[in-house]
Amino acid sequence: MRWPALTLLLFLFLLLANASGYPLQSSNGVINCTVFGTFKDPGFGGYSHSDSYSVLVVDACLTRINESDKAAILADYSLTDGNDRRYKTSSDYIKELQNGRRLIGFVVPKETIAKSLTVDLSRDKAGGEQFSQRFPELVNTSNEFVKLIYYGMLRSSTNSNKKTVELDVAVTNNNSTSLDLDAHNFTLKDQWGWKYESLEYDSSRKMGMRATALEPNATIRSGLVFISLSPLSRPVELVYNYSDNASLSMNIDTEGGLAYASKEECVDCKSEQEVTSSSLAGSIKATKARLAKVKKTNSSEENTSKGHDEL
Repeated sequence: MRWPALTLLLFLFLLLANASGYPLQSSNGVINCTVFGTFKDPGFGGYSHSDSYSVLVVDACLTRINESDKAAILADYSLTDGNDRRYKTSSDYIKELQNGRRLIGFVVPKETIAKSLTVDLSRDKAGGEQFSQRFPELVNTSNEFVKLIYYGMLRSSTNSNKKTVELDVAVTNNNSTSLDLDAHNFTLKDQWGWKYESLEYDSSRKMGMRATALEPNATIRSGLVFISLSPLSRPVELVYNYSDNASLSMNIDTEGGLAYASKEECVDCKSEQEVTSSSLAGSIKATKARLAKVKKTNSSEENTSKGHDEL
């Protein structure tokens, strides 16, 4: 089947638009910032356990564009949430991994949704102006029965060559009747399609999802625990089975693509129109290149074989 050029162009553009994820990159023209991901660690930096607060950790790297300048980059960091509240960190919550790469922890309410990371370079004479990196929008999906929101990974650990992961999710009952909900409703798939079932709530460690009857329009936010994953397995799809033959799934693969923002001095200073125009121009340019390649391939196929249509 041959697709009209406009249809193919639109399809490829949508494909590119959905291919966003970690790592994220931004720059002020002097310093590059790469964010590899985020996770929550209640005990990060020696923070004492709290029922209301946790530590949100950002895995990031700073490098100078001028590679001949080997001086350490002096930077301070702050995190802005979805309600525009700002949280600062301290040296106690910054762990150096390798030269330039570090884990940056912020003590925040457990329900916090990270909006952006701000890099303040006022202490670095050659660092330039401060700039910010936006985090991706939350992954969500819904139908007339339920709405699912994925907030990210709470923790991941490997013991005896078996990996355990805990995901932070929310479920809203969109139906007009009560919804019976427990951990067995959820399945996790890795990059090879292998399925893992979620564990029941562990009262001793306060981990997992409690069985509950969710009333209409009510929402529950909880962790989902999956065990015995291969160390090589990467969570890519979360499936909610709300009946024997009906399910709802969403892509949670944070390594699905690369989001890049260049010379973004301030996350709130650049207009939405400018950001959209820049992203759109890059996507269309890449799409045209792919379309030209497809046309070339189709032309070659027509010259060598005139069999049945192929998708």
